[in-house]
Amino acid sequence: GPEMARLYVAEPCPTPTGLMADHRVRVRGSEILALTQALVAELAKDGAAAATLAPLAASGAGGANERFVAALANDLLANRGRSVVIAGRRQPAPVHALVAAINIALGNVGKTVSFWAAKTPDPVIGIQALRALVEEIAAGQVETLVITADNPVYGAPSDFKLDRLLERVPNVIYLGSHEDETAVGAKTFIPKAHVLESWGDAQSLDGTVSIVQPLITPLWMAHTEAELLAGFLGEGEKGGHALVKEFWLRRGVAEGRATAAAFETTWETWLGKGVIDKTAGQPENAPALNAAALAGKLTQAIGTLPKQAGLEIAFNVDYKVFDGRFANNAWLQELPHPITKLTWDNAVIVSQATAAELGLTTGDVVEIGVGDRKVSGPVVVQLGHADNAATVFLGYGRAFGSVAKGVGFNAGSIRTSVAPWFEGGASITKTGKRRKLGITQVHWSMEGRDPVQVSPLAEVLDKQSAFNKTLATQRGALPTLHAPVDYSKEQYKWGMSMDLNKCSGCSVCVIACQSENNIPVVGRENVRIGREMHWLRIDLYYHEPKKADAHGGHGEAADHGPANEDALQMLTQPVGCVHCETAPCEYVCPVNATVHSDEGLNEMVYNRCVGTRYCSNNCPYKARRFNFLDYRPVVTPVDKMISNPDVTVRSRGIMEKCTYCVQRIERARIDSRVEGRLIADGEVQTACQQACPTGAIEFGSLNDPNAKVTKLHQDDRRYDLLHELSTRPRTAYLARVRNPNPELG
Repeated sequence: GPEMARLYVAEPCPTPTGLMADHRVRVRGSEILALTQALVAELAKDGAAAATLAPLAASGAGGANERFVAALANDLLANRGRSVVIAGRRQPAPVHALVAAINIALGNVGKTVSFWAAKTPDPVIGIQALRALVEEIAAGQVETLVITADNPVYGAPSDFKLDRLLERVPNVIYLGSHEDETAVGAKTFIPKAHVLESWGDAQSLDGTVSIVQPLITPLWMAHTEAELLAGFLGEGEKGGHALVKEFWLRRGVAEGRATAAAFETTWETWLGKGVIDKTAGQPENAPALNAAALAGKLTQAIGTLPKQAGLEIAFNVDYKVFDGRFANNAWLQELPHPITKLTWDNAVIVSQATAAELGLTTGDVVEIGVGDRKVSGPVVVQLGHADNAATVFLGYGRAFGSVAKGVGFNAGSIRTSVAPWFEGGASITKTGKRRKLGITQVHWSMEGRDPVQVSPLAEVLDKQSAFNKTLATQRGALPTLHAPVDYSKEQYKWGMSMDLNKCSGCSVCVIACQSENNIPVVGRENVRIGREMHWLRIDLYYHEPKKADAHGGHGEAADHGPANEDALQMLTQPVGCVHCETAPCEYVCPVNATVHSDEGLNEMVYNRCVGTRYCSNNCPYKARRFNFLDYRPVVTPVDKMISNPDVTVRSRGIMEKCTYCVQRIERARIDSRVEGRLIADGEVQTACQQACPTGAIEFGSLNDPNAKVTKLHQDDRRYDLLHELSTRPRTAYLARVRNPNPELG
């Protein structure tokens, strides 16, 4: 609608947030400070904001992004109290201070921005706290060290040299879930209980308290952090449940939330709700801003920042394995990276221009680092990356773990506490070697078929626009060779919708589908030759609005000539089996293994399938998968608990695909029949729908006129993927809408 929000992003390497931006600029991480200063200077030209921001204004807003900054400032000033400016977590304190000042000047505090007091008893946290500990160990002041953090020897900045320092501590006690780099230096290793088998509590940023309950009985003799620390107080034998319950008995009585006599009832209420009522605090008032004093402190703080000359390295935690704590999860290793689509690896990510300057192509192995700190890794040339910069993701190159060991390179080995996120003066040197990467970007290509429909907001709102007229031709029934089945007579007609305006390409749905449907991992080499098994994939397309579309990426981008990365837009699209009513796969199956249900589901009968793969060849959406090998060896009884008991574990040589989570449909059908009613709208959620953090996926019966999915199928933005083939898909897509600023075109 006319009030649609507008998103501006400035970043070095494309991110899922950047994919959603209406306007995105490529800047090196260290240049965000200058861009923020330029924005402050532009906003200070406004009389109302000048009183707050004038002392903080930089000298002139010029530079390569002058138009971007000017347009952004005008939008912010026109939307006082309805806008928000956010600084990335990797940015230094001066950037966060300037962003806070901007939000205060725009009147956003109390409306779109809230300040909350830190809920920590420690005055010093993060790298500064770790540095203080390092100095104490180096001085021989630590006799016993208890470590409950996740593998700090691997994750800490390399200049702390924690692996060597631990040798100086007589007693090192480590609570860990795996044998890892920190466990090697520990004198005592205590197995850590998984969060899903632990009692505990948690507190959100606003103060709301939640009681953490285990989902299963502990599998092994493992312990929680609370149990370990209680051992130092002589309460180690109580167990997690008693520790948590006794604590909240004392605190609940002290705060008047419960009485000792009736605590059991109160406790059960808390457990039932999952949260303790009225524990949220109140946000802080907007801080009084002394702009002149802040300006002096900013000048001093900016002067202490490291200089960023030459090529810059940007470090980032990985979207999949984070800082390495999830690196031993094969699902996450095989999940394509949301931007590069790389699996089972990390890479040195550079722009087209930087790659051309250094003579690099995707797959070249290079040595990257600063000074004598070097590490080797493969290159990925990424459209939309900032020039004269490289991005490396942390969490790989692990020395331990049956899955993680040897996967990728350890970018943390060249990361220091002085420049933990961005460091200049870097060098990239070719080694002459090549690495074959498992990149899925060029798999299952639909290039040239206009799979993603995208349009500016103005054209979407104009019902007579060429876009709306074109979209109208991308939906509705087309002639078929046979009489279509009338599903309106059935109780249910299952269908799905995917809103491309909400999908950020985060890939949570892919993992949810894999978990729900017992989908195996196949390893890097099988991914490399196109044998990945994911039933749901996230396609990424590159789009230049002023030119012909440049779909594809990495190796394919060159087929279209060098892309104009400053005008580039990135579009994501989830694709699984769309459950065609006239499914091309069904006509060619010689054993009737893929058939249609009365309710319109395109089903797979695994016991009939003999693996001819005719159906896969005939599927225009390339949504069917064939398990070439036996990916599931003999497993232990505990390993079997990984699998969903409601879904068949397939044997080798079987074709498989999305089933709309038919097992969930059947479970709801049984429950509703027992209760003598129909399945209610929203009662059945597919795994991908349930996990989607943005609500981009809806599922339900199209025979229910009031169902949300039915209304979305009737939306003006609805279109059918490959509509011209007349497959009549049950999954409908809603076109992507961008809201560009007219000042920027």
